[in-house]
Amino acid sequence: ASAKVSGDELLKLPAQNFVQTVSAQAGVSQGQGGSLHIRGGRTSEIKYYVDGIAVSNPFSNALAVPVENTAVQEVEVISGTYNAEYGQANSGIVNIVTRDGGNDFKGTFIGSVGTYRTGDDDVFYELDSSSWTGEQSYEASLSGPVLRDRLTFFTSVKTTSSEGWLKGREVFLPADSSNFSSNDWRNWMIESSGDSSIVPMNTRSGTTLMGKLTWRSTGGVKITYSATSSDAEAKPYGHAFKLLPGYLPTQHSRSFNQLLSLNHALSARTFYNVRLTSYTTRFEQYVYEDPLDPRYSILEGRAGQPANVFRTGGVNNYHLDRASTTYAFRFDISRQFGNSHLVKSGVEARLNELDFTEFFIQARRTEGFEPRIPPITSRLHNRYTQKPVEFAAFIQDKIEIEDLIVNVGLRFDYFDSRADVPTDLLDPYNTAGRPAGEAYRPADAKWQVSPRVGFAFPISETGVIHASYGQFFQIPEYSRLYENPEFEVQSSTFTQFIGNAGLEPQRSTTYEIGLQQQIGAYVAIDLTAYYRDLRELVGTRLYEARTGGDAWGRYENTDFGRVRGLSLATEIRTDIGLTGSVNYTFQFARGNASDPKQAFFDAQQNNEATRNLVPLDWDQQHTVSGALTYAEGRFSAGVLAYFNTGYPFTPEDIQRNDIDLLRNQARYNPEFVVNLRSSLSVEVAGVTGQLFLLGENLLGFYRQDREPKIFASEIRAHEENGNSLINSLVDFRTNPAVQRAPRLLRLGLQFDF
Repeated sequence: ASAKVSGDELLKLPAQNFVQTVSAQAGVSQGQGGSLHIRGGRTSEIKYYVDGIAVSNPFSNALAVPVENTAVQEVEVISGTYNAEYGQANSGIVNIVTRDGGNDFKGTFIGSVGTYRTGDDDVFYELDSSSWTGEQSYEASLSGPVLRDRLTFFTSVKTTSSEGWLKGREVFLPADSSNFSSNDWRNWMIESSGDSSIVPMNTRSGTTLMGKLTWRSTGGVKITYSATSSDAEAKPYGHAFKLLPGYLPTQHSRSFNQLLSLNHALSARTFYNVRLTSYTTRFEQYVYEDPLDPRYSILEGRAGQPANVFRTGGVNNYHLDRASTTYAFRFDISRQFGNSHLVKSGVEARLNELDFTEFFIQARRTEGFEPRIPPITSRLHNRYTQKPVEFAAFIQDKIEIEDLIVNVGLRFDYFDSRADVPTDLLDPYNTAGRPAGEAYRPADAKWQVSPRVGFAFPISETGVIHASYGQFFQIPEYSRLYENPEFEVQSSTFTQFIGNAGLEPQRSTTYEIGLQQQIGAYVAIDLTAYYRDLRELVGTRLYEARTGGDAWGRYENTDFGRVRGLSLATEIRTDIGLTGSVNYTFQFARGNASDPKQAFFDAQQNNEATRNLVPLDWDQQHTVSGALTYAEGRFSAGVLAYFNTGYPFTPEDIQRNDIDLLRNQARYNPEFVVNLRSSLSVEVAGVTGQLFLLGENLLGFYRQDREPKIFASEIRAHEENGNSLINSLVDFRTNPAVQRAPRLLRLGLQFDF
């Protein structure tokens, strides 16, 4: 199944990025935190393509480089069984095509300012006091000829800044030190040096630049070079630090992508593509950039404090620096044989260079509180450099025989992690002191051949039945292969976890059958039933040392799942200005674990891991979504709307302990969110423009069932214990991060010239 949204439609919809339109397609759902899931798969099972080649972050499989709205020519979502030319994706493909320049100069400018507003100020602390210009976005593009009919250019730039919707109060500073050791709260010492000012706690800002040159020559040759860079900064919210915002780190993301492509039509029946790309990503997280910054000297002695109170001092001591560089080559050739066969084949090679460093800064009293980086032999310091390689080859044939269309394909995937694994899994750290050649061995390379087949045949002039089958292969995220590279598990009772460079690829088998039908002149539907069998997903196996009692977890291919569903995609194209799609999905997404580390987390709580199929965290049995635009005269409007039945959760007993036997057997309430963009065209100095108002979560949907349930006896105990000196129990238990973002209102101008 495939769904497309054009770049022009995207600009008319109330979407800050293309991801919001992807989530409105049939078979696509969002997790509780906004992650995308296609046909019930994990979010890491999606592969992102930009201009015909995969551009995914090797650590996480997320899109490596952002593509902004004005740069998008088209976004395509491919779910279910897709052709053999696509690989390394278990659940779906998101294919983004960027704009080219033309023979006419064109430009677009979009600027907006806005703010978050809510009627739930008790949850979203001091939100209604936010600045009306706290949310700012400015985006522009320009394209045109350099040499008419030969060389054209396209450029775009976007910069954003956001105060966010989660705020705190700076009552405490990191250097503050409190003493709660007395059993009598009247003898507590609480140092509070902050000025109690309101502080935004989930701020975001960033800039994206893109440039593209396209050369068209006689002889059917087209050469394109594009470069995209991005730089972003964000603050992650931590509810426990609502009164100590200075504790939390800042996240820094940078990326750069280059793509050189050649398209050559050898004849009316044959053409080929060559693509070369290199892209880099870097992600850093820290409070102070210099790990030896003297402000880290206050680490010791600030952790011990009563339960159910916000932190009163200290600073996050975690440093992370994660970088990747990927080089990829792709060649494919297509040839029409007679009137019946369109054959396409190709190869792709990929080299990844991964650099990872993480450590926890120490500043001990015995060392004069001087900040220091732990030695690499410590469990508090991990570092690796790895260079895994990938290779793939495919061939596919589109066969048209009278009223029957058959797509058949075969794909070969190969992967080598080029890293070692322990030979003795009960002694991965090699405490026995065996020679390195005995204790460790290179991980085996992995490969798979995956067949794909699909049929389509008309049942009328406007109706087609389609069916398909496919096997899919996906390498797990590289972060799971190389975690804890020194295999340090000593002195661990399920506190340590190790990666596995020998992980098998994750596999899925998908079946689907459906009907495409044109209804009248304006409506087309695609009704599809599908089944996905998920095997060898990344999960956890638990280990215990032969002696000493150490216990730990290790990634292995232990998880499994099953997805069954029915989707109805409706496309609307009218002559009265109304266009778009309305989609419905009925789905059961089941698996033994939503998180690959679930068995490890269960062991920490002395619970047994689930071995039967339960609803996954993002399972939504019913979802209805719509992306519609309407234009009449000077007025236009775009709507994105989402309805879904509630997310699953595990019920608790009266002591607030999860009832593990009922994992994900309860349901939260349904959710309904509406985003609206309305605009009125204006003309200024001969330039056509739009004055627009954009609202996200316009109806102010709020998850009432996430409000904490607190007994009066708990409040009394909290006050009698003196904890209310810092905060009330209701304030501590009311975490706004479990809510959807509240209502966002933006006022803006768009000019097209």
